Formats: sequence, structure tokens, C-alpha cells
Amino acid sequence: MTIGERIKSARIGAGLSQRNLAREMGLSAMAISKYENGEIVPRSGLLIQMSEILGVNVDYFFRSISVNLSEPQYRCRKPLKKKEANQVHAKVREWLERHLEIELILGEERTLTLPSKETCRVASPDGIEDAARRVRDEWSLGLDPIENVMDVLEQHGIRVGVIDAPDTFDALTFYYDDNTPVIAVNNDTPGDRQRFNLAHELGHLLLQVEGGVDEEAAAHRFAAAFLVPKEMAFRELGQRRRNISPREFYLLKHKWGMSMSAWLHRAAELGIISKSTAERLWTLFNQNKWREREPGVPLPQEHPTNMKLLVLRALSEKKISTSRAQELLGGEQPGEQCVESF
Repeated sequence: MTIGERIKSARIGAGLSQRNLAREMGLSAMAISKYENGEIVPRSGLLIQMSEILGVNVDYFFRSISVNLSEPQYRCRKPLKKKEANQVHAKVREWLERHLEIELILGEERTLTLPSKETCRVASPDGIEDAARRVRDEWSLGLDPIENVMDVLEQHGIRVGVIDAPDTFDALTFYYDDNTPVIAVNNDTPGDRQRFNLAHELGHLLLQVEGGVDEEAAAHRFAAAFLVPKEMAFRELGQRRRNISPREFYLLKHKWGMSMSAWLHRAAELGIISKSTAERLWTLFNQNKWREREPGVPLPQEHPTNMKLLVLRALSEKKISTSRAQELLGGEQPGEQCVESF
């Protein structure tokens, strides 16, 4: 990408129009247009000012690595407006470039190791449950709660980025180089929803849906089965229940990292509770507005650790400077204090 193209990408990522950026910088919109079209190269002082306004390091404008992302393959919850989608796309591209750059510096790239298509071919709810179990088996996850879903996905070659994004955005899946999946999730999302979104996107990536099964419903069922295998749901709740207290759901949420609402849905889909019991519990959830905000202490958010470990390794081996490490971590990433102390 040229400097002009990077200015445009950073501006879109910041959610600013050319006119808004020009106003912030005390310039004309025509000047910004000329910078983005490559007609004029801004002097260093303007690039520094621009980097501060757009929330990127000035080195971003001179970065050698450039990536192209596909259009989002799958989306969660609500469709994004075009401006919001472009903003998310630009932020994911900027984050991914930093990720690929540290891999290049260390000469290390994680291999994509996904289950085969045959493993994930499904035509029924039971087939989806079995597919989720096979994925856990193939990835040696056992049946216990998954400590960090992000780390599990990264360990198998899926890039996971956490970005600041509009409230309407939960998660999107892209591809770069037409092969490697990249999942972007909203930084401002409770941990339980974050984990479910990741598992949901994983379902879209892996499942080969047949027999008229709805793809979105299949990904939803896969996410629940991946986070809480049915054997463990039965062990936690029992085979049949006439009632389940919200307090049980709350404790299970913090044990398994899956929301109270998702646990209620899981109990219903596995036949642990009847349809009438589920409806009564949903009424209780709606009355207390728990579907909007669940009670008690929120589940902590997850953060991918692979990139931070790579940056710290490069820093320890003196392949990059402290300031370079902070730039590669995006400046705002958690753990920057740790980087500064090295």
C-alpha cells in the first residue's frame, strides 16, 4: 500500500470522512483527497499530527506488509451499516498487518490445522453435537471447560483480533490470502458473549451443512455444544428437570464461560427442561431484563496471547526495540506496562 492508501485506510478505520479529518487538522478536504490519491506526500509533521488523530503509530504509514481481506463471510447478531463495515474491515487489516509483521521478524508462522470437511458434515442436530465433540477430540480439549477460546483458535492457525468497534458489531470472519481465516471480535463485549461469538464463527468455518439444516441455527448449536458438550450439560443439570434456578445458571456461566441465556437455551434444546418450563424461565429473564444485561459479576473478557508472546520474544532476543514492540502491539493493547518494564 502507498502512503496515500494507508492514510485513507486509517481514516476509514477511525470512522472519519475526508471533511472531518481536514477539520481536525486545520486543512481543506481537497488537501486530504490529494494525500489519499497520492498527488501530494504530506510532510513528516503532518503525518505525526495525522497519526495522533487517527489513532495509529506514525510507522504505520511506512509499513512494508500489506494484506487484502475477503468480504466478511459470516456475521453475528446484526448486519453492519456500510460505514461501520468499512471501519471494522480497516481496523482488522491494520491489526493483521502488525500480526504478520512480528511473525516475519521471527520467521515463524502458525500452521492452519482444521478438522476435515468429512468430520464436520452435518444433517441434523445430533450430527452437530457429534461434530462439536469430534472437534474437541481432534484438538485434544477433552470435556472440561475451555480456559481461553481465543488461544485455542490461535493455536490451530486461526487469527483472532480484538478491535474497538460499534456496539452493533459482535464478530466477523474474513479470509486473507484466500486461505487463512481471521476472526475479529468487539473489544467492548462481555466475556461470555465474546466466547460464544468465537465458537459461533468457528461453527460457520467448519460445518458442512446438508439436508436443509439452517446454517445460522447450526452454528448456534455448534457453539453451545463446543463450549459445553452435552455429556457435561447432563452432568451439571441432570437428565430431566422440572425447574432450574437462575442461580444455577449464574454459577455455570462462571464455570463454563457461557451466558445464563445460552445455558437456558442449552437446557431446552437437550430436553433437560420442557418447553413450558423454558417459556416460564424466558419470561422471568425478560421481566428482569437479563437478556440485555445478566445479573451479578460479568465474565471477564478474553485476550489473545500469541501475538504478545511473539512480540515479547522478539524484544527479549533484541530483534526489536521497546518502541517497536509497543507499535506492534498497537499502543492500546493490554500488557503494555509489561513491555515497558523490559
